Amino acid sequence: MKLFASIYIGSYETTMKVFEINKQKGIKTIDTIKIQSDIIKDILGEGRIMPETVDKLCHILLDMKRTIEGYKVDAYSVVAGPNIKQANNALVVLEQIKMHTGFSIEVLSNSEQRFLGYQAVSSTKEFDDLIKESAVLVDIGGVSLQITLFSKGKIITTQHLSLGTVSVSESLKKLGATAGSTLEQIYEMMYKELELFKTMFLRDIQPKYMILLGVQVSTIAERVTNFSSKKIKTKDYLEFLNKLNKQYIKDFEIENELYLDNENIIEPLVMLYKTLAETFMPEIVYAPGVSVCEGMTYSHCYQKKWLSSTHDFDNDIITAAWSIAKRYDSYQPHLKALYRLSGEIFDAMKKYHGLGKRQRVLMQCIAILHDCGKYISLSEASMCSYTIIMSSEILGLSHKERELIATTVEFNRIPVEPYENLSDKFTQEEYLTILKLLAILKVANALDRSHKQKIKNVSIKVKDKELVINIEANSSLALEKGLFKKNADFFEEIFSIKPVLRENVRF
Repeated sequence: MKLFASIYIGSYETTMKVFEINKQKGIKTIDTIKIQSDIIKDILGEGRIMPETVDKLCHILLDMKRTIEGYKVDAYSVVAGPNIKQANNALVVLEQIKMHTGFSIEVLSNSEQRFLGYQAVSSTKEFDDLIKESAVLVDIGGVSLQITLFSKGKIITTQHLSLGTVSVSESLKKLGATAGSTLEQIYEMMYKELELFKTMFLRDIQPKYMILLGVQVSTIAERVTNFSSKKIKTKDYLEFLNKLNKQYIKDFEIENELYLDNENIIEPLVMLYKTLAETFMPEIVYAPGVSVCEGMTYSHCYQKKWLSSTHDFDNDIITAAWSIAKRYDSYQPHLKALYRLSGEIFDAMKKYHGLGKRQRVLMQCIAILHDCGKYISLSEASMCSYTIIMSSEILGLSHKERELIATTVEFNRIPVEPYENLSDKFTQEEYLTILKLLAILKVANALDRSHKQKIKNVSIKVKDKELVINIEANSSLALEKGLFKKNADFFEEIFSIKPVLRENVRF
């Protein structure tokens, strides 16, 4: 048995959870502390985090640190949500926290935060059964929400919409009182955004389940809605949401002797819940009651081999990449050939490129997405491919990994830029990874340059500083051979191993 503590510094509250980890039983929450925070209020009002907010946060973290020490946990992690980066004094605040508490805070990117939430929900027992038919996973944040559509167990798409508790709350303030025409205007805007997503991506898919996540949801909001860890029919769910007005919340305060200090986000939250349910009209709404803290714990447990994941996250990434390629009408037979060939070259070069399992997943994404920009422009395919990849959320990839994929794909058609031009984006190690993956892509691409899949059998191995590619072809490889030498020279420059093509012609 292990103990792990996760601390998440969010826009509205700072949360600490202590978990008991058992290899047979999984994780179990043994303590939870949630304290309100004014971080987002300061950022929106002042553009920076005020000294009194920093002081309060440091006291909260010191209390949490003492709790961690009391439990004698085996490990802990402290992270902050991406909104903290919007403060113009974010670096100073993080340094002050480090000096006063000893905590070095990792600030998550939006992609990393969303993935932690996804790791949490996908680790629940029900998840794989929920997505077997069709489901939408909705992660509600402060400034946006992310919708991931599943059909037959596979990710169809992941999209961001500029709808979140903060953005809706700010709209309410700008438009005045939250009654009558103001609410109608905001509801109309929300329905319009969601209907656009539905029209573009759902098409003939009718989600059976809607799975709700949300790191910005306060403790009280969870208690008021009373849906955590439960499945509820959409009809009953909407009936209850329609009751949740300000008077209902005030009555709830009196009955339970509570003060709803985050009351201002409950109304936007209910509005979002309602419009989502009415737009998608699933049979069942499911709120698993997990968030970033659980995701942090699962992520650590998987890395340290304390637990084994029952869900294939790498397959989610590959499936999402295939969905993007299909959306942009990339030529599937060529992609499948390149996907297979690049994987075989990667595996044959395992001892020589020094890359791992994660980089193999990136290589597969590169092979799938390398031509997506042709849908927009044949002459500017490299630039368009870069833009498409950077604009497409692929659940499971960090922003940096997506940029690495996009840059590799871009360099497939244009000259490779020197590291000095990219040092603001990538470390030297990341730049070398781009070169290695690009070299593999180029050789694999040369083997199907005609896009006619002439190669029927292939075996690849490294021998005497040569990458020997034995192939059988069913027609002339004149075009492939013409490109192969140029791309083989680049490969040799990167690895000091020369690709050699040996052909057994069968036509």
